[in-house]
Amino acid sequence: MELFEIIILIVGGFFCGILNTLAGFGSVISLAIYMDVLNIPGHIANATNRVNILASSNIAAATFYKNGKLKLKGDALFIVATLIGAIVGAVIASYVNDAQFRTAFKYLLIPILILLIANPKKFMNVLENEKPASPWIMLPMLFIIGIYAGFIQAGFGVLFLMILVMLGRYNLVRSNALKTAIVAIYSFFVVGWFWWKGMINWQPGLIMAIGQSISGYLTAKYLSKYENANRFAYWFLIVLLILVIVKNFKLYEYLDM
Repeated sequence: MELFEIIILIVGGFFCGILNTLAGFGSVISLAIYMDVLNIPGHIANATNRVNILASSNIAAATFYKNGKLKLKGDALFIVATLIGAIVGAVIASYVNDAQFRTAFKYLLIPILILLIANPKKFMNVLENEKPASPWIMLPMLFIIGIYAGFIQAGFGVLFLMILVMLGRYNLVRSNALKTAIVAIYSFFVVGWFWWKGMINWQPGLIMAIGQSISGYLTAKYLSKYENANRFAYWFLIVLLILVIVKNFKLYEYLDM
């Protein structure tokens, strides 16, 4: 592996860790690096991406817990529903080839962007005094986004926060901490499954894990305490999503007309 590739992996991983810990969608960066810079096939990139996610999410979750931000009491059903869904999604992903994964990745970006821009104030401003939605509504939704997480991961954090903030009435710090813990838990199972299927490219995954783990720790310890950090992450995600959509659909070609 070339030196510039190692640098890109570490730097890219650093920004992934910040995004994933604050909100989500850091996998847009890591998958783009794996597929477009290192030319790793899409389905292998998807499996490899779980290595850096496993490392950073465990460090971030431990940091949240140490700082008193992570309390799992009463959240067991949410964890189990998401975990079962993630295992199902990983099994499905293991039967997808390169072209199919790239197509899925490209088209799944659009509904995520629409959901994000539909009502940004509701996503960023938590109404904790309102009654939370019934578990009979939240658990099936968490199972479904768990399938999404196991299948592609990119965007899971945003979807999870939407459910916890808008329906569960959790504040963003608590939601982020729980999200990070859930990712850490199901990533053990997902990495194990992809490893067993022989789909993980360990070298780039472990190198990116270095940068992602460092930023995951720093973000969990410092940035997640500040409300403006979540606001910044939200708008950064919007810009990032638009750029990735433009790139994947080659919309820039219409500018040459």
